[in-house]
Amino acid sequence: MTQVAQPQRRPFLTQPWEGGVTGWVAVFGAILIEFIAGIVANTASMSIAAPVLIVPAAIAVGLGLWQWQQAWSIRAEPVPWWHLIGIGVALLAWIIWPVVPTALQGVSNAHDACTLVYTADPSCLARASSALTDSNVTWWLTGAVIIALLPLVRKSRIAVWAAIPVAFAGCQVSAHFLELLLVHYHATGL
Repeated sequence: MTQVAQPQRRPFLTQPWEGGVTGWVAVFGAILIEFIAGIVANTASMSIAAPVLIVPAAIAVGLGLWQWQQAWSIRAEPVPWWHLIGIGVALLAWIIWPVVPTALQGVSNAHDACTLVYTADPSCLARASSALTDSNVTWWLTGAVIIALLPLVRKSRIAVWAAIPVAFAGCQVSAHFLELLLVHYHATGL
């Protein structure tokens, strides 16, 4: 009796239906969680807010990297170029999402922030300087992560579309540094 060789099944995330549904749930689930977490964790400490905001985007990116690895291992056909729209949407969100709270609009340095929310004493200047620096570094790192996902476009749909929750997470974490400055000085009503 001869055995018939079973065709080898493609990895899960490289199958059109399974990979598509998994990507859709991961990306849009992460976006939904980002919006809800941004509201719920608005005044929470950074040790609570950062993981709550970053983890959903990290899961989506992780799934994207897993899909990329699976597609690369079987030499899957390239993904259509139109998926670059995901990177474009992420960059657009990254640029237009409000990072600076309304009370601090137009503030460009620690002294201005302190005179606006409290008084320009040394402790306020140190806290404001740190908040402004951390906010700027987070915002630019978010842009770098979005661009870093660009080379994955030809093998992973999930990784490219995961750039959108990355943009929302990074912008919200960036804004959170400045919101905590306002909360610390009880200046949220400005």
